[in-house]
Amino acid sequence: MITIHSVEEMFQFYASLGSKRTDTQGGFSYTFPDGTSHVRFWGDLTGFSAASADLTFPHDSITRSQFGQRYLGIGLNEAGTVLAYTRKDQPQYFQDGVNCYVFDSPAPVFMRIQGGQRIRFRALYFWESFFIENDISLPDSFWQDAKNSIGQTILHAPELESIYQRIERCRLTGAVFDTWLRGQGLSAAAYILDLVQQYSSHQPVYLDHSDLMAIENAKALIKASLKNTPTIPELCKSVGMNKNKLQRGFRLTEGKSIAEYIRILRMERALDLLEDSTLSILEVAKEVGYHGVSNFYHTFQQTFWETPQAVRELLKK
Repeated sequence: MITIHSVEEMFQFYASLGSKRTDTQGGFSYTFPDGTSHVRFWGDLTGFSAASADLTFPHDSITRSQFGQRYLGIGLNEAGTVLAYTRKDQPQYFQDGVNCYVFDSPAPVFMRIQGGQRIRFRALYFWESFFIENDISLPDSFWQDAKNSIGQTILHAPELESIYQRIERCRLTGAVFDTWLRGQGLSAAAYILDLVQQYSSHQPVYLDHSDLMAIENAKALIKASLKNTPTIPELCKSVGMNKNKLQRGFRLTEGKSIAEYIRILRMERALDLLEDSTLSILEVAKEVGYHGVSNFYHTFQQTFWETPQAVRELLKK
């Protein structure tokens, strides 16, 4: 299993496969030893970017991605099928057509690709920082709304296909290209916001600044004390918000209840410990806040459909 926490680690993975990086018009590309497989990028890979790929995987592959910020991808898939999931009982298949995938939480995303098949796609990527840096005001429910609406269907999105084609054909370079590409990203973002509103079954929800700060403070308290997380009443008291409002805030911003959010963070930390430490399974369980190993096993298997030991062996491969 390959674990990727950042764009830099993704590039390191490409290099480990023997690829060669070269600069291209408006970006760069990686060419692999078979002479036909390649991946090409345009733009800021932690802001707005475009990509194309034509890859043949020689054997079955599993990747685990855990990036530090939320992002949305539009995949214009031409060949091959990729299975993605945060839980095995909630799979999402990326197949021919225009697919949208939304990574809206700290949960690790697993992708399985069957060996021997050819994967061909073009894509547009929007990281959360792109919206922030360009003062695009998103509803507080945007990421969950996007996941529940356009993330669940094959899209008819000719404008997004047209934007990708313009990027691929563009012959500008340097700062002029960067400015032009930002404009393309803003046009695509506006189109996506409109799609989310069209496909959503309810109106977007906004939280005021003080509520958002209280919710973010609650998340920070949880992250800082996974081994012994505060109770919900303790969280409410610490951030000055009642239980119903805090629960609603978590569902709007994370798509999860407080308890589900804690579980996801604990499982994320457990994966890191299983991969990078020599701790026993019991010690890993205690480190992430489970005082009984049976409860840890149950939650872990419910999340990943494998035992901790089986996943540890996969992570070490």
